Amino acid sequence: MDVGFEISALQMFYMDRANAEEFYAIYKGVVAEYSEMVVELCSGPCIALEIRQMDPSKAFRDFCGPSDPASVSTPVNTVKVW
Repeated sequence: MDVGFEISALQMFYMDRANAEEFYAIYKGVVAEYSEMVVELCSGPCIALEIRQMDPSKAFRDFCGPSDPASVSTPVNTVKVW
């Protein structure tokens, strides 16, 4: 699939609990699933990408689709596939 992204850097790493809690700190006390989000982030390897594109944040969010599978009206996107 060609959507115009260039991956300029990639790193795989493991997140410890303290870093995961810091990463998700903005959601603490706001999102009921906060604890589960932290556990999931620590449960295996993470992959960080640096992508280049004209408007990378918007373009990548559009490419990934909504984070809530229930709100998806199209039959295939990254949320439903994975």
